[in-house]
Amino acid sequence: MQIKFANFWSTLVFVIAFSLPSVAQLGDDEINYDTRVKNALEEADLKYSIADNGNFKLVFELDSKRTQLVIIKSGTFEYGGMEIREIISIAAKSDNKKFFKRDLLFDVLERNETYKLGAWQIDGGEAPYFLEFSIKISANANPDVLKQVLFLASKVADELEEELSGDADEY
Repeated sequence: MQIKFANFWSTLVFVIAFSLPSVAQLGDDEINYDTRVKNALEEADLKYSIADNGNFKLVFELDSKRTQLVIIKSGTFEYGGMEIREIISIAAKSDNKKFFKRDLLFDVLERNETYKLGAWQIDGGEAPYFLEFSIKISANANPDVLKQVLFLASKVADELEEELSGDADEY
Protein backbone atom coordinates (compact mmCIF):
# COMPACT_ATOMS: atom_id res chain seq x y z
CA MET A 1 0.00 0.00 0.00
CA GLN A 2 2.83 2.39 0.81
CA ILE A 3 4.38 1.79 -2.64
CA LYS A 4 1.14 2.55 -4.50
CA PHE A 5 0.71 5.76 -2.52
CA ALA A 6 4.28 6.82 -3.31
CA ASN A 7 3.82 5.96 -6.99
CA PHE A 8 0.68 8.06 -7.12
CA TRP A 9 2.43 11.12 -5.67
CA SER A 10 5.54 10.73 -7.77
CA THR A 11 3.39 10.33 -10.90
CA LEU A 12 1.33 13.40 -9.98
CA VAL A 13 4.48 15.47 -9.36
CA PHE A 14 5.91 14.24 -12.70
CA VAL A 15 2.75 15.17 -14.61
CA ILE A 16 2.52 18.62 -13.00
CA ALA A 17 6.22 19.31 -13.47
CA PHE A 18 6.10 18.56 -17.19
CA SER A 19 2.77 20.29 -17.78
CA LEU A 20 3.64 23.63 -16.24
CA PRO A 21 6.64 24.60 -18.37
CA SER A 22 4.59 24.54 -21.57
CA VAL A 23 2.13 26.99 -20.06
CA ALA A 24 4.81 29.08 -18.37
CA GLN A 25 6.76 29.50 -21.61
CA LEU A 26 4.06 31.73 -23.05
CA GLY A 27 3.95 34.15 -20.15
CA ASP A 28 1.30 36.76 -19.51
CA ASP A 29 2.89 39.48 -21.65
CA GLU A 30 3.84 37.34 -24.63
CA ILE A 31 1.77 37.02 -27.79
CA ASN A 32 1.54 33.66 -29.51
CA TYR A 33 2.10 34.10 -33.26
CA ASP A 34 3.43 32.16 -36.23
CA THR A 35 7.13 32.99 -36.60
CA ARG A 36 7.04 31.95 -40.26
CA VAL A 37 4.85 34.96 -41.00
CA LYS A 38 7.10 37.30 -39.04
CA ASN A 39 10.20 36.02 -40.86
CA ALA A 40 8.55 36.29 -44.29
CA LEU A 41 7.34 39.85 -43.61
CA GLU A 42 10.76 40.93 -42.42
CA GLU A 43 12.42 39.34 -45.45
CA ALA A 44 9.91 41.15 -47.70
CA ASP A 45 10.73 44.39 -45.84
CA LEU A 46 7.10 45.04 -44.88
CA LYS A 47 6.05 46.95 -41.76
CA TYR A 48 3.57 45.17 -39.52
CA SER A 49 2.18 44.97 -36.03
CA ILE A 50 1.02 41.90 -34.14
CA ALA A 51 -2.41 41.95 -32.50
CA ASP A 52 -3.10 40.41 -29.11
CA ASN A 53 -4.61 37.37 -30.84
CA GLY A 54 -1.36 36.75 -32.78
CA ASN A 55 -2.64 37.98 -36.14
CA PHE A 56 -0.45 40.28 -38.19
CA LYS A 57 -1.75 43.70 -39.28
CA LEU A 58 -0.35 45.66 -42.20
CA VAL A 59 -1.51 49.02 -43.52
CA PHE A 60 -0.84 49.68 -47.19
CA GLU A 61 -0.73 53.12 -48.78
CA LEU A 62 -2.39 52.87 -52.17
CA ASP A 63 -1.90 54.95 -55.32
CA SER A 64 -5.23 56.66 -54.64
CA LYS A 65 -3.71 58.15 -51.45
CA ARG A 66 -5.96 55.88 -49.45
CA THR A 67 -4.85 53.25 -46.94
CA GLN A 68 -6.03 49.70 -46.50
CA LEU A 69 -5.66 47.29 -43.59
CA VAL A 70 -4.71 43.69 -44.36
CA ILE A 71 -4.69 40.95 -41.72
CA ILE A 72 -2.67 37.75 -41.89
CA LYS A 73 -4.08 35.14 -39.55
CA SER A 74 -1.46 33.29 -37.53
CA GLY A 75 -3.71 30.29 -37.12
CA THR A 76 -3.72 27.82 -39.99
CA PHE A 77 -5.90 24.92 -41.03
CA GLU A 78 -5.28 21.66 -42.81
CA TYR A 79 -6.97 20.53 -45.97
CA GLY A 80 -5.94 17.50 -47.99
CA GLY A 81 -2.49 17.43 -46.42
CA MET A 82 -1.91 21.14 -47.09
CA GLU A 83 -1.45 23.75 -44.39
CA ILE A 84 -3.48 26.84 -45.34
CA ARG A 85 -3.32 30.40 -44.05
CA GLU A 86 -5.98 33.07 -44.51
CA ILE A 87 -5.33 36.69 -45.42
CA ILE A 88 -8.22 39.15 -45.20
CA SER A 89 -8.93 42.80 -45.94
CA ILE A 90 -12.17 44.44 -44.84
CA ALA A 91 -14.31 46.53 -47.19
CA ALA A 92 -17.35 47.10 -44.95
CA LYS A 93 -18.63 46.50 -41.44
CA SER A 94 -22.16 46.55 -40.09
CA ASP A 95 -23.99 45.66 -36.92
CA ASN A 96 -27.04 44.80 -39.01
CA LYS A 97 -27.23 42.03 -41.62
CA LYS A 98 -29.68 44.16 -43.61
CA PHE A 99 -26.79 46.47 -44.55
CA PHE A 100 -25.65 43.75 -46.95
CA LYS A 101 -28.46 44.13 -49.45
CA ARG A 102 -29.20 41.56 -52.10
CA ASP A 103 -27.76 43.71 -54.91
CA LEU A 104 -24.45 44.13 -53.06
CA LEU A 105 -24.17 40.42 -52.33
CA PHE A 106 -25.00 39.50 -55.91
CA ASP A 107 -22.39 42.01 -57.11
CA VAL A 108 -19.59 40.56 -54.98
CA LEU A 109 -20.55 37.01 -55.97
CA GLU A 110 -20.29 38.04 -59.62
CA ARG A 111 -16.91 39.61 -58.91
CA ASN A 112 -15.73 36.38 -57.26
CA GLU A 113 -15.96 34.64 -60.62
CA THR A 114 -13.41 37.06 -62.10
CA TYR A 115 -10.75 36.56 -59.41
CA LYS A 116 -8.12 33.91 -59.94
CA LEU A 117 -7.10 34.18 -56.31
CA GLY A 118 -9.33 35.19 -53.41
CA ALA A 119 -13.04 35.76 -52.90
CA TRP A 120 -15.50 37.92 -50.98
CA GLN A 121 -17.00 36.56 -47.77
CA ILE A 122 -18.99 37.77 -44.79
CA ASP A 123 -17.39 37.11 -41.43
CA GLY A 124 -19.38 37.18 -38.25
CA GLY A 125 -21.81 34.70 -36.77
CA GLU A 126 -23.09 37.64 -34.77
CA ALA A 127 -22.69 41.39 -35.06
CA PRO A 128 -20.52 43.01 -36.13
CA TYR A 129 -20.49 41.55 -39.63
CA PHE A 130 -17.53 42.16 -41.94
CA LEU A 131 -17.52 42.05 -45.72
CA GLU A 132 -13.97 41.03 -46.43
CA PHE A 133 -11.81 39.90 -49.29
CA SER A 134 -10.17 36.61 -48.30
CA ILE A 135 -7.21 34.88 -49.87
CA LYS A 136 -6.17 31.45 -48.70
CA ILE A 137 -2.60 30.43 -49.49
CA SER A 138 0.02 27.96 -48.35
CA ALA A 139 1.10 28.63 -44.78
CA ASN A 140 4.66 28.32 -46.07
CA ALA A 141 4.36 30.84 -48.91
CA ASN A 142 7.66 32.53 -49.69
CA PRO A 143 8.08 36.26 -48.94
CA ASP A 144 7.61 37.35 -52.57
CA VAL A 145 4.34 35.45 -52.98
CA LEU A 146 3.11 36.69 -49.60
CA LYS A 147 3.89 40.30 -50.55
CA GLN A 148 2.03 40.02 -53.87
CA VAL A 149 -1.00 38.46 -52.18
CA LEU A 150 -1.06 41.18 -49.51
CA PHE A 151 -1.02 43.91 -52.16
CA LEU A 152 -3.79 42.16 -54.09
CA ALA A 153 -6.00 41.89 -50.98
CA SER A 154 -5.46 45.56 -50.12
CA LYS A 155 -6.25 46.77 -53.64
CA VAL A 156 -9.40 44.68 -54.15
CA ALA A 157 -10.85 45.45 -50.71
CA ASP A 158 -10.13 49.17 -50.92
CA GLU A 159 -11.80 49.43 -54.34
CA LEU A 160 -15.06 48.08 -52.92
CA GLU A 161 -14.73 50.08 -49.70
CA GLU A 162 -14.41 53.26 -51.75
CA GLU A 163 -17.45 52.30 -53.87
CA LEU A 164 -19.55 51.67 -50.76
CA SER A 165 -18.40 54.56 -48.61
CA GLY A 166 -17.28 57.29 -51.00
CA ASP A 167 -14.52 59.28 -49.36
CA ALA A 168 -14.53 57.34 -46.08
CA ASP A 169 -11.34 55.35 -45.55
CA GLU A 170 -11.99 53.32 -42.42
CA TYR A 171 -10.00 50.20 -43.21
